[in-house]
Amino acid sequence: MDKNDFQAWQREKAKELFAYSHKLLESAKELSDHHMAEIEWGMKNALDSAKSAAKNDLAKLKDLQEEAGKQATKRAAVYHKKVKSLLKDLGESAADETEKHLEKVRSSLVGWLEDAESKLPAHADKLSKVVHEMSTTGQKMFKEGRKIVNQVADAAEKNLEAHTSKATAAKKTPAAKQ
Repeated sequence: MDKNDFQAWQREKAKELFAYSHKLLESAKELSDHHMAEIEWGMKNALDSAKSAAKNDLAKLKDLQEEAGKQATKRAAVYHKKVKSLLKDLGESAADETEKHLEKVRSSLVGWLEDAESKLPAHADKLSKVVHEMSTTGQKMFKEGRKIVNQVADAAEKNLEAHTSKATAAKKTPAAKQ
């Protein structure tokens, strides 16, 4: 890479990093908006509970607490899906950018090797083939690693959902016995 190509690459990289930081900022804003909504909901729920307790209306207080528990479960599920979606989008875009840069590095390395072949003594072509195969293998390993990470994340989510549904079912069962 000559000086002009390197500077252009640096400018492009700076723009990509700025765009990625902007995306991270937007994701943080979405999460903080959701947190604010949760805080407001919690404050409203606490105020309603305090009013019922002050009036000594225990039946209404119990109903409010049960409803709050149900709402909290629903809201937690929505939050979980939103966070998962945001993190998945961020992870995929980061992996895409990494893959793109690995391809640039690989192609640059291959270009350098092809240029060096003419300058190196005998057996340079064998060295070039080995390096080319290694970089291609590395790229394939990155793609396979990405698939594995996505599969593990999906399996973890399914396990979490199964555990949550079992916990919810367990909470409903004692209530039905009473």
